[in-house]
This record gives sequence, C-alpha cells and structure tokens, in this order.
Amino acid sequence: MHDTQIKDWLKLAGGKENIKLVDHNKGTTTLLLKDSTQLNMSVLVSTEFVADIRVTGEQCHLVIRDESSLIYNTLLGMDAWDSTGKALQEAAHTKKNRFSILHFVSDVFRPLMPAFLGAAVIKILLAIFTLMDTYGSADSSALMDSQTFTIFRIIGDSVIYLLPVLVAISTAYRLKSNIYVAASIGGLMFHPEMTMMMSGEQDVHFLGLPLVSQPAFYTTAIWVILTICAASYLEKAVQRISPKFSKGMVAPFLTLLILVPLVLMILGPVGTWVDEYLPEALDSLLANAPVVTVMLLGAVFSLMLVMGLHYWVLAIIINEMVMDGGSMVIAAMMVAIVGQAGASLAIGLRSKEPASRRLAFWATGTALLGVVEPALYAVNMRKRSSFYAALLGGAAGGLYFGLLSVKAFAIVGNPSLISLPLFIEESSLNLLHTCIGVVIAFVVSGGLTYWMAGKGQTLGQTSPKASME
Repeated sequence: MHDTQIKDWLKLAGGKENIKLVDHNKGTTTLLLKDSTQLNMSVLVSTEFVADIRVTGEQCHLVIRDESSLIYNTLLGMDAWDSTGKALQEAAHTKKNRFSILHFVSDVFRPLMPAFLGAAVIKILLAIFTLMDTYGSADSSALMDSQTFTIFRIIGDSVIYLLPVLVAISTAYRLKSNIYVAASIGGLMFHPEMTMMMSGEQDVHFLGLPLVSQPAFYTTAIWVILTICAASYLEKAVQRISPKFSKGMVAPFLTLLILVPLVLMILGPVGTWVDEYLPEALDSLLANAPVVTVMLLGAVFSLMLVMGLHYWVLAIIINEMVMDGGSMVIAAMMVAIVGQAGASLAIGLRSKEPASRRLAFWATGTALLGVVEPALYAVNMRKRSSFYAALLGGAAGGLYFGLLSVKAFAIVGNPSLISLPLFIEESSLNLLHTCIGVVIAFVVSGGLTYWMAGKGQTLGQTSPKASME
C-alpha cells in the first residue's frame, strides 16, 4: 500500500525526474518541482490524497502531509536521491533561510497582475484617446468631457485606488494570517472621516504626534506589506498563548488597537519630516546642480515610488512650470520608468518559464506606455540584479537629460512614450534629445540585466549544486 502511495505521489509530481529538491519540516514533505506544467492533476481526482500546490513565479511547490516522514525518507532512499539526498536537503534549508525583501514584495504582487494588466490596458487606451483629443478635432472633446469617459477612467484607476487592500490581502494570504483583518488595515485611509481629516485643511495629530496630510504615503505598498508582516507575527504569537474561548478574537483586537496606531505613530512623524525637508532639498539641488539632480532622480525615482515619496515631487514640478515653463523632473521620471521597462524586457528574453516570459513582456509594454507597477513590482524586484540595472539605466538617461537640459512642457502623472508630444518645443531639438535619452535608459538597463542574467545562468550551470539538480 505504501509503495502504491509513493508511486501516486511521483505521478502527481510529474515523475521523479521533475523533482528538483526535497525537504521535510513540521510534519510536511515539500517537493520543489522543475516544471509546474508536468503536474498530473488526475491523481487527485482518482485518489483520496490532499496536496497543497503553490506556484509562485517560476517555482512550484508540492506540499504533502507526512507526519511520520515515510514519504520523505522513501524519496531520499530511492536511486535518484542516493548520492544527492543530503545535498538536496541542505540546499532546501539554505534557500529557505535566504530571505529577500525585494523577492517577497514581488511574490505579493504577482497574484495581482491579471487585474493590474487589465486596468493598465484601459488606462493606456484612455491616454491615447486623450492625446488624440489634444491634437485632433474638436468633435472628440464632447466624449472626453462626458460622464462615460469619466467612468471608464475610474474603472482604469480602480486597481490602483484599491491597491492597499489588495496588497494587504495578498500579503496575509502568503503569511497564512487573517486576510479580513489585513483588508481592514489596508483600507484604513479610505474611511470618509479619515480622508476628510487628511485633506490638508488642518494639522492632524494622533496621541500628540503629527500626521502628514498625504494619505497615499500611509497606503504605499511597502508600508502595508511591513504592517501586515508585523500583524501576522503578532497574531501567531497571541494565538499560542490565548485561551481556547478567545482564540480568533484577541489577536485581531490587539492588532487593531495597538499595531495600527503604532504604525501611524512611526510613519506620521517620518512623513512630516519628509514633507518639510525633501521638497526644499530637491529644489535647492535642482537650482544649484541640475545635471546631478536629474541623474539622481532618474536613478532613485523608482525607489521613491516603492516608498511612497513620489507624491512630494508634484510641488517641485509645479514650481518648475511656473518659474521656467518646463520641468526637468518629469524628464527624470520618464527615464526611470523606461529603465524599468528595459530591465523587464531583458528578464523576459532570458526567462525559460512561459508564464514569466508573458508577464515580463506585458509588463514591458505597460511600463513604456505609463503603467510601471507590473514591471517594477512583479518582474524586476524578483532579482536584485535586474532591479539595480533598472536604476542604473534611469541614471544614465537622467545624466543625458541633465546635460542637454531636456524638459517637459506640460504636467503628466506618469510620463511615457505617449507623453513624448509634451516634450515638443519650437525651434529646438528638445524632442530629439528626449528620444535619445529614452533609448539610452532602455538600452543600458536592458543590456545590463541581460548580461547579468546570462552570467548568473552560466555560473548556475557550472556549479556542483546545479549539476546535481
């Protein structure tokens, strides 16, 4: 009977040649599979087995309940594992102990990508219609000003608007904590009274500490993810010591009563400090060292997006427009976004997993057209090399823009290839230099990512660990 079960598990996994790593921990045996498409789901229909199948990006984990370790020991005792069982176990534990915040954030965002990409296509189409209206006939203005167009725009923005809640749910799901408590935390800033208080009409204080009037800062993905991680840790710690009659109640109570206010008490003063010093520092840098400033912004604007600091750039852009009639900051934002697109394309070209290739190619297209989140969070954050290459590509494009004083002559939220007409200036080569800078950012980030990804694959193929796999 036991041999039959082992054969069924191997059949479900796609055969022993499809198993990459084997690990046992806390009564479960986990198989890391090479190709998720080789899974034979018919086994679950014809047997009473219960398996947890987790697919995250290019990795597929098959988790089997194995209290007695019989399955684990049998797999290690098979011919395929005789010489490599110990190494496989060590590799699995090494992989588990190597935690990357960038990779974790990417894993949180990946399940959200279908909704993101669907909304992104709507936003891109609306941006194209808006551009056509700007340079087209007056007949289309009636559509642009209609309530129908407004509703379509709201539909396209809905995923971004609800992003804190979606990120909170995805994070809680990965950490196996309460997704409903997480959704409540993510939606904190949506409460009408909270929105009204944060409108900027008056100073807001919580327990004597100032709260900056930037609701989007508190709901930026990274802060939501860190908050849900802390909530998950608190929930599991409280559950262990809670009496049976109060299990499931004490942890949410303490999370909402203590943890959420604590996060506000930390982020509030931080946001207030940023609000006071960041615009002033950027203004001063832009006035005294414009080339260096645009280069730095091209490099770090993606980090500002991740940390929710990009909202403070708007005041600088408005000041530029009033004083100079054009904005170098918008130009820096453009090369930063294009840098993410270049790195995403290189990841797609290097990836051998069809699902990852499709996601990378779609993310490249949406980033070039102004929706950078799929490329930034779901693709480039999975590997530090591609993420850093995207920053370097933005810096290279920003350096060129700074040296040539490239400017945008209208305000746009997320500059993209659709925004190129906004860089047109009569009797100047501003648009030509814009195109050159965009190409530089795209080629540098894509080239570096492609080279480093290839180098990593070459090292992986020659390493002893890879040869055992």
